[in-house]
Amino acid sequence: MTDLDDPGLLDDVHPRAVLAELFARQVRADPRAVAVQHAGKELTRGELDDWSDTIAADLQAVGVRPGHLVGLAVERGPVAIVAVLGLIKAGAGYLALDPDLPRRRQRALISAAAPVALIVQDHLDRLPTHHLPTVWADEAGLGDAARPEAPPPDDDGSRVFHVVSTSGTTGSPRAVRIGYGAVLNRLRWMWTDHPFPTGAAVLIHKSYGLVASPWEMLGGLLQGIRSVSLRRDELLDPVLLTDAVLDRRVTHLYLTPQLITGLLDELDGRTSAAPDIALVTSGADTLPVDLVHRFRRRLPGATLLNLYGATETASNTAAFDTARLAEDAVTVPVGRPVAGAELSVRDRHLRPVPIGVRGEVCVAGPPLALGYLGDAPDSAERFVRMPDGSVLHRTGDVGRWSADRQLEIIGRLDNQVKVRGYRVVLEDVEAAIAEAPNVTAAGVHAAPPAGDTVLIACVAGTKDLEIAALRAYLRERLPDYMVPSRVHRVAALPANSAGKLDRTRLADLAADAERPVAARTLTPRGPLQSALATCWEELLGRGPAEAEEDFLDAGGHSVLVVRLIGRLEKATGVDLPLREVLENPTFGGIATALQRRAAR
Repeated sequence: MTDLDDPGLLDDVHPRAVLAELFARQVRADPRAVAVQHAGKELTRGELDDWSDTIAADLQAVGVRPGHLVGLAVERGPVAIVAVLGLIKAGAGYLALDPDLPRRRQRALISAAAPVALIVQDHLDRLPTHHLPTVWADEAGLGDAARPEAPPPDDDGSRVFHVVSTSGTTGSPRAVRIGYGAVLNRLRWMWTDHPFPTGAAVLIHKSYGLVASPWEMLGGLLQGIRSVSLRRDELLDPVLLTDAVLDRRVTHLYLTPQLITGLLDELDGRTSAAPDIALVTSGADTLPVDLVHRFRRRLPGATLLNLYGATETASNTAAFDTARLAEDAVTVPVGRPVAGAELSVRDRHLRPVPIGVRGEVCVAGPPLALGYLGDAPDSAERFVRMPDGSVLHRTGDVGRWSADRQLEIIGRLDNQVKVRGYRVVLEDVEAAIAEAPNVTAAGVHAAPPAGDTVLIACVAGTKDLEIAALRAYLRERLPDYMVPSRVHRVAALPANSAGKLDRTRLADLAADAERPVAARTLTPRGPLQSALATCWEELLGRGPAEAEEDFLDAGGHSVLVVRLIGRLEKATGVDLPLREVLENPTFGGIATALQRRAAR
């Protein structure tokens, strides 16, 4: 009998206890089996058990009790996994404070969620001033495990597993409470519908601040499946990502369309490469039809699932096996309900609409989150109590049912977009810009080019407004993916008859503002600078204006930095470390690093 066949274990009465017992069973079965591989190291199930026991005991020692919320600020990978296991053992939940978040964003989350304690690492103890008990998650205590007290199994699915933030409309992060029951429900769906084959390995790379992260951290671990954790540079560099997939025999991956493209590009260059990939899931962004067909040709034995979900629905609520996609398809549907979700398409009065008619996609059932943290202004609007007592989440997505009952997503009712797989509400970015010194008005337009969506800000302000200072201000307050790639100063923003921002005219204004900066003024010196200038223009849409121009201020971000490094290596044969580029991302700084490396 497998764990999934044991009805006494996998009931829905005590989901926290189920998660704890599933891990305990894997430890008892083989404590010396490799559980997680990361950066050349291997951690066994027994080591994870001892380490997480210590964290759980330390949490209890500082007063953390079942149902409490704890702030989690550690590196992605093994430390995050161990911390989450420790929280499960202590019966607590966590507030995701990914170190990549700006400190001001962390402060806002801590203030809103009021955690009773923090789990941190020594070198990451840079959180905003606080007076909370602190538990250290570093490996120093590994091997000297303290045994925590087992919480009573009187929990239910409404106990908070984690609180994750998402973009709202106010300039402050909106936090969503996800219950233990919803997390276990999502895991059970994948275990049942897509069971792991013998020898499987799961790739781990997501931030634990994302709603889909429990699948990566726990999906394989609780079934005795080896997990492969990637560093950031391994994920963002297609060469390193492909090396990891091949060398560590990864079979299960959750990738954005952009990462799938990079993986296929690299595999195509290694014609003899035969990856062990069995299942790839993608759900953070729109999956292009041509990418699906390309995937099928290169990896005919693998399954590619297009998933649909949201933070408010504890990750995925619909799935489509792309093997069923017609050759002449125009879009890739998100499929049919999964994980017990009840999906419907409704009009503005919340009445179901017929097949083929557009409406708002709504979700009910086990996957639903517990709601927003605190008194979110749109909580009652988004989580609607129906006459029968059930709760209906209005996603804001516009969709329709196809004739064969496949859900198709067409657009949005609001100004929400996806940037590098993250949900961004344009008003959220605009509110942050409007609070900056010397800014009088701001509008943000999302331009979807052939590649990633690009945020373009048009800003009006006083004579003292400096764009470079504004970008620095935003980087201190917004996650990297929310900082506009380009910021243009304008005399005024267009308004409609009601006095509100006219987004149609804003798009035209943004397009007009883009044209003058397209001229290239810097003259490269030598072949290395010429290669750098070419790559710079290919990625940012314009060449560098001067040697002091900063790649990040010119519209770059971490993903584009990695792409810049990859293109430079192909063009010049010089491999630049990511760290060197980030330390001095100006044109002159990168050119100097190139010349220094080339001379070795």
